[in-house]
Amino acid sequence: MEQTKAVEAARLLVEARRTGKPIKELPQEVRPLVAADSNQIVDEINKMLGHDIAGWKITFLYKPREVPFQAPLYSHLVFSSPAKIPVSLTPSLFIEPEITFRLTADLPPRAKLYRAEEVASVVEACPSMEIVDTRFDMKHRTIRQRLNERATLVEAFADHQTNGAFIIGQGVKDWRDIDFGATKVRMSADDKTIVETVGGHAFVDPFLPVVVLANQLRKGTGLKKGQVVATGSFSGFFPVEVGQQIVADFEGVGQAAAMFVK
Repeated sequence: MEQTKAVEAARLLVEARRTGKPIKELPQEVRPLVAADSNQIVDEINKMLGHDIAGWKITFLYKPREVPFQAPLYSHLVFSSPAKIPVSLTPSLFIEPEITFRLTADLPPRAKLYRAEEVASVVEACPSMEIVDTRFDMKHRTIRQRLNERATLVEAFADHQTNGAFIIGQGVKDWRDIDFGATKVRMSADDKTIVETVGGHAFVDPFLPVVVLANQLRKGTGLKKGQVVATGSFSGFFPVEVGQQIVADFEGVGQAAAMFVK
């Protein structure tokens, strides 16, 4: 993607963040077509915003020759469980259960490839929830509609992979024998079940993409102690209401809890 086009797309998304006024869509001439374009726009957004980075998201198009999507998680949008989230911060009220991985030591930039065992030795598994939000106008096209079509998915992921905020629960250091494909997951609102599943992660094991990201970032900033890595939901996202106690319970791992407040 031409740099000037990536800068213009980033400018429009940054303006939407700062003003709170969503945009219908990016102009055709600056719309990303492949994952690399989306990542380029995200990089420009980061330069413009200058926020502290508390972690990263990574996801995939599952198509040959496509690089992974990657986007930072900003410190002011990452909360420790239990959390109270101002609805003005993420007004979509969509939320989903995830396992994130928190770094217990740096994985710095280097030429040598990071192997899975090396990465696993310096992360802990955290029960978490992501608040899904977008800077695009949901009256024009819902988040789900955007994510269901390849062209609009690539555009949506230029907006930090539809991240609104994250809630991170207490980490589990002894996680490597957990069978995430057989883990029971329940997300509830005021103890009423929203979704219940066994496993459900796209990779079965949510840790595997962490290794991919470590090797993506070893060519750049690396990963830093305390940062978290999010690799995808176990169930997809669901609407909740202001004032409800939302709990994601991962059997054998723990819980994350949050409430939207006015």
